[in-house]
Amino acid sequence: MPSIIEEPHRGAIADLRALQQPGLDTFRRYIGGALPHPPIWRLTGMRPTEAGLGKSTFSMPITPWLADGTGIYWGGIYALFADSPLASAIWTTMPAGKVLTTSELNMNFVRPLSEKTRNIIGHASTVHSGSQVGLSTVLITDQDGRTLAFGSSRCLIADFPVDPEEEFPAPDTGPTAPEDPYLREVPESDFCKLEEFGGCKPIDLQQATIHEGRTHPIWLFTGYRATDIQDGFCQSTLPSSAWFSNGSFSINGGLLAWAADFTMGGAVYSTLSAGDIFATLDMHIRFTRPATIDSGPLTLTSKVLHRGRRLRVSACDIDNAEGKRVAMATGSALVIPGGAKMLSDGMKPEEIITIATAQMNQP
Repeated sequence: MPSIIEEPHRGAIADLRALQQPGLDTFRRYIGGALPHPPIWRLTGMRPTEAGLGKSTFSMPITPWLADGTGIYWGGIYALFADSPLASAIWTTMPAGKVLTTSELNMNFVRPLSEKTRNIIGHASTVHSGSQVGLSTVLITDQDGRTLAFGSSRCLIADFPVDPEEEFPAPDTGPTAPEDPYLREVPESDFCKLEEFGGCKPIDLQQATIHEGRTHPIWLFTGYRATDIQDGFCQSTLPSSAWFSNGSFSINGGLLAWAADFTMGGAVYSTLSAGDIFATLDMHIRFTRPATIDSGPLTLTSKVLHRGRRLRVSACDIDNAEGKRVAMATGSALVIPGGAKMLSDGMKPEEIITIATAQMNQP
C-alpha cells in the first residue's frame, strides 16, 4: 500500500511573507488564517491556537494514523508535536527578518496516549531569547488538562533579511482534494492480530515487516520503513519528503525526533522475550545539520547500549543520503514483562504502563 507522503505535498514552503513582520505578528496571522500553513501542519493537523510575546500554544488531533499496528501510540509522537510550539514560542520574541533552527530537543514522557486522547495541547514558553540562541519549555496535556509530557529546546537564531515593503506572491499550497491526510480513514493494519500478539516473539514480528511487507499506520503515514533488524539493532529509512517541511527547505525537527524514537524502540523491542513490551521514558536529540527536503532518503541506525532487567538505553544516528550526520539521539525505555499478553487479553496500554510504573517504583 502506498504511503501518504508519495502524494504531492500541501502547504506553504518558503513563504517570505512570514518573515516580513515580527514573529508575534506572523503567528497571529497564522492563527487568523492570513498566512497558509506549512506542510507538516497540513499532514498532521497540528495548529497554533494562541500566541503571546514569548508564548505559543499548539494543538494536534490524535488519530489512528499515529499508532503502531497494535494500536499503541509511541512516545515519539510527543516529540513530533513538541518541536513546533517550542520553536514558535521563541519566534514570537524575534523581530522581522529572523529565522531559527532547532539544535536540541529533550522530552520526558509522563503518561501514554490512549484511545480516549482526542487532542494534545502544547503550552510553550520562552526561557531565553538572545541574538543567536533561544531556549524554551513546553508542557503537553490532553483535552482534559492531564499532563502527558514535558520538553525543552534550544534553537539557533539567524538573520534572513526580507524587504518588508515588497509584495511577494502567495506560494503554491498544492491540491485541495482529497481532504488533508490526518482527516482520512486509516486502513486496517496487517502487522499482527491483537489476540495473537501476546504469544509472538518481538524480533519475529519485526522481521515480518521486512520480509513480508507488514506495516504500521504510522509507517503508511510517513513512509518510514525498517530495513534491518537484529538483536539489539535496528536500521530504517525515512523519505526526505516535502510533506515534512516546517515552512523552510528543511525537515521538521520533531518529525526526525519521532523517527529516531521509533528506531530506538525497534532496537529495544528486538531484545525482548515473547509476551513483553516496553514504554519509552524519555529521549534527547541533537541536530548537527539541517536535513533538506527532497534530498534522498535518510538512514537511521540504532543500537541498544544498556540491557538492564527493567531498563534499556539506546542511541540512534540519522544520516542523510550523502552519509552526513544530521542528528544523534538517545533514549531510555521501561521493559514491561507480560505486557503483550495483557494487551491480547484486552487491557488498555495506559493501564498496563500504570501498573508497570508502580512496580518499578517499589523497593
